[in-house]
Amino acid sequence: MMSLIRILVACLLAFSAAAIPANSSEPEDSARVSASNPASSTPRLVRIFTAQTQIGDFLAPIPIAGGQRLVARVISGTIKGKALTGSILGGVTVIDIINSGQTLVNNVRSFGSTTDGTTFLIEESGIGSVADNFARLILSIGGSQANLANEFLFTEATLAPDRRSVMTTAYRVVDR
Repeated sequence: MMSLIRILVACLLAFSAAAIPANSSEPEDSARVSASNPASSTPRLVRIFTAQTQIGDFLAPIPIAGGQRLVARVISGTIKGKALTGSILGGVTVIDIINSGQTLVNNVRSFGSTTDGTTFLIEESGIGSVADNFARLILSIGGSQANLANEFLFTEATLAPDRRSVMTTAYRVVDR
């Protein structure tokens, strides 16, 4: 599992032109990964929060080229972590199931508020399998967490077998 994350992060960093600010702390839940360019610094994944999201029933599948598209409402959720803690108040998840059910392409948009009342919008776009899905996370937020809006964030999400909840772990990708 970690080797797949390493490959994905190395690819994402190779194609990302954005500067990633270094995190001054060294949390115990960070993982080092190697980039493909030996001259570059070694990027790290630093876990910043976990989210448990409840989703509603999926609507009837929509046929698309190579598979089907599923749409469900994000009902609620909780976010807990050093960088962000709050509640997910709603949203939508769109999952494309292609390649005979072997590949999932996800797009999630959810919104909520932090424990201090700051509103946020989360946008995730990723790819994976039924077991694991990896996504780029864009977080629109102000207040004391505004720095997260300018960072390169990455998620790993797992859809529960009952298709009623998703467990997501969010990481900050740092270059040293």
